Amino acid sequence: MRPDVLAEQLAVRLRGLLDPLVFRVAVLETASGSWAGELVAVHDRLAALDARAPIPGPAGPPGPPGRDGLDGKDGAPGIPGLRYLGVHVAGKTYDVGDVVTHGGSAWYCGSPTTDAPAQSPAWQLMVKRGRDVREKKP
Repeated sequence: MRPDVLAEQLAVRLRGLLDPLVFRVAVLETASGSWAGELVAVHDRLAALDARAPIPGPAGPPGPPGRDGLDGKDGAPGIPGLRYLGVHVAGKTYDVGDVVTHGGSAWYCGSPTTDAPAQSPAWQLMVKRGRDVREKKP
């Protein structure tokens, strides 16, 4: 076979094999250009959403209850604290830890009583009445 005829047949054969591939590459290049534009648009929209302040939605339903904790041993009872009850009221029952004011002083109740402070050993003076600045010094 002559070389020029062989070259012509080879060119036709290769063109037949390569034409579909060239067409596909052209389609992909065109499509990727439009996809790139869409991708940029999506990126811009997401950036705009990220820049907005969040808007809280409605509260959801309550979650399931959690597990119960292990029961520990109860500690020994502590010392009762102080409970301020204001000015002493005659005839009222006071309990241990109660604090009242009487005659300008603060009194602590050490045992249950209905007596007035300074008249019963149930009361202990906490803060003694101060001197009035309008009084003269002795």
